[in-house]
Amino acid sequence: MYSQITVTDQDIIVNLPYHPGCGMWFDHHISEQARGPKPESFRGAYGLALSCARLVYDYYKKPEWERFAELLTATDKIDSAHLSLNDILRPEGWVRVSNTVDPRSGFAASREYFLNLVEWIKEHTIEEILNLDDVRDRVREYFKQQEEYKKALVERSTLEGGVAITDLRGVRAVPVGSRFLVYAIFPRAKVAVRVFDGPTPDMVTIAVGHSIINRGCTVDVGNLMAEYGGGGHVGAGTCAVTKENSDQAITDIVTRLNVD
Repeated sequence: MYSQITVTDQDIIVNLPYHPGCGMWFDHHISEQARGPKPESFRGAYGLALSCARLVYDYYKKPEWERFAELLTATDKIDSAHLSLNDILRPEGWVRVSNTVDPRSGFAASREYFLNLVEWIKEHTIEEILNLDDVRDRVREYFKQQEEYKKALVERSTLEGGVAITDLRGVRAVPVGSRFLVYAIFPRAKVAVRVFDGPTPDMVTIAVGHSIINRGCTVDVGNLMAEYGGGGHVGAGTCAVTKENSDQAITDIVTRLNVD
């Protein structure tokens, strides 16, 4: 299913499904394999990698980009969720900065802040960036809201077998917080299911992720979500279902995860 915008050969698509009209395409989601073969002639790169940034970096192999090697390694770590409990509760360095721009935590950055951060990365070390006033203010606000988010998780989450289910449907203003915090609260969980209001009033979004603390789930989440019109990686993915079918979809998904 393609988006409702015109895609031309002047467009570069990154981290989204392939579109035959684009000029270049980069993607590292395993669910793309299930969508069928791509033409051999497309420009760009597709493959299973820790981050899409890694694919772009390896595709161009620009020597001048080597000074960003530390940032790229951190990007791989963050995007693939190879984080420790300490990274979740007491993040440092690039992990700390990533919390200020992660829309999946609910703390999406303003366009101005995001563009400023791009420029700061070109000119400053990570230590200098963390000491910039705008960054310090956003970090402070992030951790303030995460305390409220922790309360919401405890109140609206249940543990069914090895699955932690957080139902945030109807919550208009979900506090900001790490999407991995649920794994710290429910260390027995092997996988988490997060349910919240969808992109339109008649839709519900279901996000599923393997625990990064208790790594025991072997269900291919990306392919499971693809069965419901979504997609993702082996360890994480999302889908959107109609509100009337949401309860059954959630039950079925949790059952599939617990069978594992």
